[in-house]
Amino acid sequence: MARLVLALAASAVAWGASVASVEDVQRARTKKPRDAYRGADQASMSRTLNAHLLASDKTLPCERWTLEELQAFMALVAEQRSEDLQQIYRTTMDRRTLRAESLAAFRAQWQQLNRAVAKHPHLHQPQQEAHCREAVMWWVHHLAEEKRQELRGRNLTVPLLPEGSKKPCAQLNTDPEVAKETQQVCVGVNEANSCDWCHSTQADHDKRRPGTSPPDALKKFTGPDDGNPQKWNRTRRCDQDQMPRCQLCEGVGGMAFGDPNDDIIITPCEVVAKAEDVDPKTVAKPLYPKQFTIKRKDGKQGGYSDTLIGWKTDPFCFGFFPQNDSTKPMCYRSEDALVKYYDIEKEAERADYTIHNGGLFAAFPNITSSILHVQETMWIQNDLWGIKQCICSNPSGNHCTNPPCKAYVQHWDTFAGAQYLGREKIGAEWIQNHGVGKSAKMMELDHFILWAHHVWTDPQSRRLVRAWKPFNGLQLYDPEAWLDKVEDPSVFDSPPEMCKKGHRSVRINCDDDGHYHPKKSENTHILDALLKRALSNGPEGISEFASQLWEATVVV
Repeated sequence: MARLVLALAASAVAWGASVASVEDVQRARTKKPRDAYRGADQASMSRTLNAHLLASDKTLPCERWTLEELQAFMALVAEQRSEDLQQIYRTTMDRRTLRAESLAAFRAQWQQLNRAVAKHPHLHQPQQEAHCREAVMWWVHHLAEEKRQELRGRNLTVPLLPEGSKKPCAQLNTDPEVAKETQQVCVGVNEANSCDWCHSTQADHDKRRPGTSPPDALKKFTGPDDGNPQKWNRTRRCDQDQMPRCQLCEGVGGMAFGDPNDDIIITPCEVVAKAEDVDPKTVAKPLYPKQFTIKRKDGKQGGYSDTLIGWKTDPFCFGFFPQNDSTKPMCYRSEDALVKYYDIEKEAERADYTIHNGGLFAAFPNITSSILHVQETMWIQNDLWGIKQCICSNPSGNHCTNPPCKAYVQHWDTFAGAQYLGREKIGAEWIQNHGVGKSAKMMELDHFILWAHHVWTDPQSRRLVRAWKPFNGLQLYDPEAWLDKVEDPSVFDSPPEMCKKGHRSVRINCDDDGHYHPKKSENTHILDALLKRALSNGPEGISEFASQLWEATVVV
C-alpha cells in the first residue's frame, strides 16, 4: 500500500506535462521496434523488454501489484504524458494511441473494471496482466525521456511485464448480466483482429489459410466483441454473436453522422417473411462479381453511394478509413460516386466520389476524392477547393499485433457464409435519386448477417444492394448500375501521378515515387495555410485563395 500512497502523492504534484524532444519524436514515428527490443514470441519479448526496464528503473514484478496500484501508476503517467507524442500516434493510427482522451475517462473505465473483477475473481489475473502491459507501454511511449528521468529521481517504482503467455479472458457464465460485465473486462484484454477475415489476399482465403475466413459467430454469445462502447441500440447495431440473437429489422442502421445513438437517420423497415417462410430458390446470395463497374447508365452520380465511418485521425476528417471496432471517436462522411471499380484478380478497388461536407465545413463547396486500393496500399486523392492532396496509407490500421501487417480489398465471397434472416421491406438510401429515412426507395430485400456486417440482396435483380456495419459505414448499390467487368484496366494504375514528387500536390506519408512511407510528407504547409484560412474566413473566396498558395511555393 505504501507504493500506492507514493504514486498518488506524486500525481498530486504539479510537475507539468512532458515536452517531447527531437529524439522522443523520432522514436514515436518509428513503428517497428529495433532488434534489441524484440522477441520470438510474447514471452521472450516480455523477458527482453523487462531486461531493459531492470537496467534503467526501479521495478516490481507484475504479480506484486494490485489493480488499484497499477491504475494509480497509470494516472501519474497520464498527468505527465506528452501530448506531442499522443498526437503523433493518433494521426498515424499507431496502436500506441491512448484509448481515451482524458484521465477522467480512464478513471471511469477503471471503476467499471474494478467492480466487474471484484464480482468475478477469475478475471483478476487477465486484467492485472493487461494493466501491466498497458502501464509499461505508457511509461515507455507516452513520457518524454526528460520526464522519465525526473520521475526516476523521485524513486518511482515501475511495473514489469508478465513473462508468461497471455491469460485467456473467458466467459464462464451464460447469465446475460454476468456476460455483460465479463465483456467489459475482456474487451480490454482480448484485442480481436478480425480484419484478415475479409481483407487478406483472395489467394490465401481460397487456400483456406487459418484466419482468412470468418469463424462461426453463432457459436459465441458474448458479443459485441468491442463491448459496444458507443452504447448504440439494437436498431443501429446488432452483432451476430450477441444475445438475444438478432432478428429481422434489427441492426439495419442508416445514414449516421455522429457517435451518439440518435445521430443517425434510421432507414424504415418492416418484416415480410422469416427465413423459414421464404422459398430459398428466390434468395440471392450476397456475393460480389469477381470484377465489376458500378456506374449509372445516364452517367450521373449515385450508382454507388456510401457513408464512410472510421476512427478520427485528424480534426477535419480529411483522411480516415474503417477499423474493426468502435472504441475511438469516429468520423462520418456521406458521399456518392460517379463510378466504382473492383477486380479481385488485381486485388484492386477504386471509387471516384463527390463528398458532401459536414461539421465545420458544411457551408463550403463540396470536394472530390478518388480512393484507390491496390494490393496492401491505399491512395486517397482529394481536391480541396483547388488544392490537390494525396494521402498514401497502409489500411491495416491500428490493430497490427504481428508486423508487418497488410490489408487488401474485401474478398468477392466475403459474405458467402452469412446467416440468412429473412425478407424485409426496407429503405434503400440514395438509390435512383431517392433520399434517406422516409425518403429512401422502399424495396423488398433479403437480409443477411455476418458478425457486425448486415447485407441485403434484391430477389428480382439478384444483386447486392445494401450493406451496413455500424463502425465501417453504409453502402448502397443501384441494382441497375452493375456491369460485371472493368473495361479500362488502367483505372487501377498505381501509384497515382498526383502522389509522386514533382507535382503540385500535398503529399502525406508518400515517398518520392508515391509509395506509402510513414515518415515522408511534402508541402504540408500549403494544407495548413488553406485550413487556417478556411477556419478564419469561411467559404468566401476559398478557391481563389487556394490558387494563390502555390505561387510562392517551390514544388517538391
